[in-house]
Order: sequence, then C-alpha cells, then structure tokens
Amino acid sequence: MESPSASFDGAANVGMTEAQSRLLLETLVACTPVGLAVVDLEQRFVQVNEALAEMNGIPRAAHLGRKVQELLPDLWAILRPQYQHIMDGGDARTFELSGTTPKAAGVERHFLTSYYPMRTPSGVLLGIGIIVVEVTEQRRAHDALQASEERYRSLVEAMAQPVWTTNKRGEVVEPAPRWLAFTGQTHKEHLGLGWLAAIHPEDRKRVVRGWVDSLRTRASYRGEFRLKFHAGGYRDVVGRAVPVFNKKGGIREWVSTAEDVTDRRQAEALMENERARLHAVLMSAPASIAILSGPEQRFTLVNPFYRRLSGGVDLTGKSLRELAPPGDEYSKILERAFTTGEEQTQKEVPIATDVNGARKGATRRFDIVYQPLRGVNGRVDSVLSFAIDVTDKVEAREKLEEWAASLRNQQQWLEAVLDRTPVALILMEPRTGRALFSNQAARQMAGSDVPEGLQLERYADTHLFTDEAGRRLRSDMVPGVLAARGEPVHASPVVWHTPTGRYSLLVEAAPLPAQHGRPAAVLLALQDVSELRKTQAQLQHAVSLRDEFLTVASHELKTPLTPLQLKLQSLVRDAQTADSLESLRERVVRTSESVSGQIRKMTTLINDLLEVTQLTGPSAPLRLEPVDLASVVQEVVEGFQAQAAKAGCELRLHARPGLVGQWDRHRLEQVTTSLISNALKYGAGLPVTVSVEQARGMARLRVKDEGIGIAPESLQAIFDKFTRAVSTRHYGGLGLGLFITRQIVEAHQGTLRAESQPGQGASFIVELPLGARNTRTP
Repeated sequence: MESPSASFDGAANVGMTEAQSRLLLETLVACTPVGLAVVDLEQRFVQVNEALAEMNGIPRAAHLGRKVQELLPDLWAILRPQYQHIMDGGDARTFELSGTTPKAAGVERHFLTSYYPMRTPSGVLLGIGIIVVEVTEQRRAHDALQASEERYRSLVEAMAQPVWTTNKRGEVVEPAPRWLAFTGQTHKEHLGLGWLAAIHPEDRKRVVRGWVDSLRTRASYRGEFRLKFHAGGYRDVVGRAVPVFNKKGGIREWVSTAEDVTDRRQAEALMENERARLHAVLMSAPASIAILSGPEQRFTLVNPFYRRLSGGVDLTGKSLRELAPPGDEYSKILERAFTTGEEQTQKEVPIATDVNGARKGATRRFDIVYQPLRGVNGRVDSVLSFAIDVTDKVEAREKLEEWAASLRNQQQWLEAVLDRTPVALILMEPRTGRALFSNQAARQMAGSDVPEGLQLERYADTHLFTDEAGRRLRSDMVPGVLAARGEPVHASPVVWHTPTGRYSLLVEAAPLPAQHGRPAAVLLALQDVSELRKTQAQLQHAVSLRDEFLTVASHELKTPLTPLQLKLQSLVRDAQTADSLESLRERVVRTSESVSGQIRKMTTLINDLLEVTQLTGPSAPLRLEPVDLASVVQEVVEGFQAQAAKAGCELRLHARPGLVGQWDRHRLEQVTTSLISNALKYGAGLPVTVSVEQARGMARLRVKDEGIGIAPESLQAIFDKFTRAVSTRHYGGLGLGLFITRQIVEAHQGTLRAESQPGQGASFIVELPLGARNTRTP
C-alpha cells in the first residue's frame, strides 16, 4: 500500500534518506493532537495514531486489523454511509458526528470528522483516510450559549410587565413593544425622553429626579409611580432600571421594567379589612383563642375567653416558654405544630375553670386545635390555639353511651341465644320483607350472610324456592313473602336451593311487636327436615330394591331348576324306553352335562349371595402373596374360551408379564372372571379385549366390550348392590357382580371405574398398586 503522506519539496529532502523521511512522517502523525487513521476496503484499521485511540478509549494496538463496526458499534449506523460514499467513488467529505464511544459509555460526544479516498498514482482505491477532531467542549459551550440566549429571550417575552431599554443617557432609541402595549403610546411618542410623558403629572418630577440621580451615580433605580394605561386611567407600578456595563466599565445601556402592583395593593387593602374583621371575630368568639409566634412561643393575640381561662392575666407579649414549667404538655404540642407545620389536636382536655357558669374550681372539657400559620415566605411563623368547651356534649354522649351499652348488652345476649339456636331464624321487616337479622344456622344454610335490604318483589329472583316436586314457586307463594304481608304461616313446606345445598324446610312465622327502641319484626323459623326427607327416600328406595331383589332372586333361582327337572324327567322316560344299555348311557351323559351346567349356574347365584353376606359383615383377611397379574388374567381368559365361542365373541388378550404385586390371587381371579363374564353377557357376538399394562406406577387391567354400552347417569350406580343398568327381562343376574368386584379391588387399595357411551360398548378399568402390601379385608 502506498504511503498516504504528502511529498516534501526538493530543498527539504536534501540530505534525508527515505527511512528518515518515513520516520519523520510517522513522528508527526503520532504526535499530532488530531485523530488520524487509515482503514482498508473492508473497514479494518490499518493505521491509527494515539490521539484517535485516546478518543475511542481503546488501545492503539487493539485497533489494528479490527473492523470499525466492532470497535464503535454505537456509531456504525452513522459512519457506514460515509465509508460507502468513498467506496462508491465519492469525494472527500467533512461532517460533525455525535454519539458515544467506549471511552465514556452513555455520554454523548461530538467530533468533526473528514473522510477521503487513498488511491495509487493510477487511481486505484486502496483505503480510506480519516481525520477526527473532538469538539465536545466547543459544542457544549455553543449549546449553553444558545440556551442562555433562548432563555433570556423567553423570559423577556413571558414577562407580563412593560420592559424597555434606554441608552446611557436614559433615552429610548429602540422600540419597546411591552411599553407601547401597556401605555398606548405610539412609537414616535415614546422615543427619546418621550416615555416620561406616560407617567402621571403629579409623579413625573419625582421620577425624573430619581432617574437623573441614578444616571449620575450609575446605581440601579427603583421608584413607585402611576403609569398611563391603554384602557384609560393610570395604574400603580413599581419602576426598576438596571445599568448594563461594557468591558471597559462604562454604561452601555439601561434595562427597565414597570411592575403593575394595582391589583396587589387593592388585595392588600382588602386583606387588611379582612384581617381587622377576623380580629374582631376572634376577640368576640365564645372559644379560647390565642396566637403564639416564633420558637419562643410569644403571645401576639389573646382573646377574652382565653384570658379568663388563664385567671384573668393579660399574656400579650409574654413568652409561654418562660411562663410554663419544663415539660409542659401544652407547650410541647405547640412546638410540634410549629416545627412540623402540621395541625395538632387534643380531644376533651380537662381544665379547671369557672367559665360557662361552672362553680369555681370545677373541671370542664375542651377540644383544642393547634393550627400552624405561615408567613409570606411560606414558613410557619406562629401557631393558632383554638379551644372550645365540649363539656355538655361529652356528658350527654357519656349518658347515651351508658344507655346504649345497656341496650347492647341485652341485645347481644338475645342475639347470642338466637345465633346459637340450631333452628335457622331470620328477622324480617314487616311489609317490605327486608332482612334485619339471621342466625348462624340460617347463614350456614344460605352459604353467606342473608342479603339485607332485599325487597319482597325480588325474593324469587334472588333465591330459588321450589316445592317437594321441584316446581319453582312464584314470589307470592314463598312463605317468607306471605309472612311479611301478615298472612299466617304454619308448618309451610318449601325447598330452598342455596350454594351449600338443597334444604327441605318447614317454615313457621310469628310477628314481634316493637319494643325497647327496636322496630316491629317478623320472626321466621326454618326447620330443616332435609335429613328426614332423605331418610324417607332412602327407606323407600331400600324397600323397592329389596322387593326387586327378592323377585329377581326368586326368578334366577327358579330358572335353573325348571330345565333341571325337565332333563331328569326326560332321563326317566329314556330309561324306561331305551333300546339298549349303550344308547341309555349316551343319553345319561348328555343329560348329566346339561344338569351340571344348571347346577353351576345355581351355585354361582348362591355364591354371589354368600359373597355379599361376607362383604357386608366381618370376613377373613386377604391372603397376600407376590402375584403376577398377567398370569392370573391369562389363566382366566383360557378358561373362558369355550364360553366366549358359545357367545360368538372373539376373546383377545394383551398382557404384559412382570407386573407383580402383593395381592390375593384367588380374589384377582374372581375380579377378572366377573368382568369377562359381564363383557360376554352384554357384548355377545362382538370382540372382547382384555389388556394388562403399567400406567402411572400402577398395574392396570382393562376389559373392553363393544356391546350395548352404559348410559352416563348409570356409570356410578352400577357398582351399588342390586343395581342394574338394564332390564332384568333381557339380562339375568342378581345385580351383585360389580358390587363384589369393586369391594375386592378397593380392599387391595385399588380403584375400579367404567367408561362407556350407549351403543359403543364399555370399558372396565382396574388399577392396583405395585409392590404395596395390603392388610385390608374385602
């Protein structure tokens, strides 16, 4: 890369070698206070001097070979177009750059930068030369000067009072817009000393004398006078003039203002009148009033009432700190109001006095307010002490409180008794039905406080009342509404539906007359007979189940006996008419097999009855041992193959071996048998799938059929005793199988549930804990 340096003339180069010239050039570059650098076409630093490295806050060696955007990422968005301009063949350019560098992160700095192309003699662009001069301080000074000028200009423009300038002789030589707008003078009239004509004739000579004296002494001028107003008449103003000196100490000009104080003086006069009126009020007020000024708490105002409380002594001009004993409470509170600037109060302070007709030495009660008062500077300079006699009010209140306490005690005693009464009670306002009181039983029944202020016409919208059949009652049929209207209510049945449940109630109502300051009310007593109704329903349901069970059991037990009797009668006839012993033997074998099946069916029914008896009473504990669930299920499935084939069902098994737990093997066989038998019964002619797997740390047995399915409302009821989801006319059984199965599963600390949709089959899922030892009995 060719050197970017400018060549020296011949005379200067005499006697210098090329190395010396290069050394001289590098010395100049290194020592110059201007930042210099050269970057290649990829914006990598090829050369950089210490001045630029110092500006960037990065060592010179750390620049070399690195890209500009790596070292100065915050400035790259501004610098990139400059580099691109040079690389696109553009000429050198200089501009002012503002931004941050690593030297002072977060501080905006200003630089005057120049970028120029560096080419070979043949014009090939080799890189970009950079010259940087930091102008941060100059820019800040320029901005500060500009801001100062703008601030001065804005201040002058914002001033509502007239502002004008005169030369050193007091003559107006430049237009004064504010003066012209205020006085109504024309531009010609106010030039020179014409501005003095706008001053009231009676004040003009005095102003001129003061003004001439200020011109002579070169001291600032201040004076009050009346100044002509553009809307007519004169306004009171305070005129001020300040000399502006040049560098040699001479007066260059005078800057003058005229402050309009007319409104302020009027306000001061009005304030003085109000102050006098307030003083008269304070002095004649029937309250103890004093003003204490300064930290020494000196009395500057004492009204007659305060003087009487002080024993008739005139305290005006005296210091409370000098008069009061050390630690005096009154003085301490005054000091707190003075130092904090916040109002202080005392309630019902006892003071011995004979004011307001009290006997001498009697104690009266006073409410005292300590109000801080602020001066024109906004600081607290005194405190107003204001005390008012509240003795009569306190005595009346104490008497009322005594009566109220007595009534409250009686009321609380009565409410406590009513609140703990187990019968729900509600007090209502006659005619409106608005709730006045509800006891604990009523609140628990409602799920929260009974809403107060509820009108009769909104009862049916807010509360749900039905009859025993579930029909919603109209508002005029609700017992509470009838009672509020004065109609008799005696053992009136109603069902109240609340967030806490459904309550069958018998409602009694009785009017209560007004007494002891309490208004008349209607007492509602809500006798909860829900448990009684529920017990009655359960008994009826139990009787119905018993009758149905006896009918089903009788039918189921008779069912195998009838074919058994027919088979035996047929066998007798065959024995009487048999042609040979061999044919009789065949008939006996066939009949025996059929009889055995009927006997097995009857045995199963009897076993189910015995099983239910054992499950509802004391029974033997489980015989726990390590059992592989898959092996149990596989044996049961193999035993059902013939029955499945007879039912037209394909029995499928998916069993994962190795799921071992502490279980009763016989009981698990009983569970599997019951579920598969159920699936073959209700899914005849369709596949039945049995699977064993591990899920959520549990051993899971699933038996799924594709039969008639189960209605959603029966999914839980099918596990109860004697409960069936289908008619006994089409499907036999005692309705005990699933009840027994669930009891066995729960004895193993497991769960049994059903999943089904009508017409889409059913799945029965058993989940048993793995490896857990169980001691419960089924």
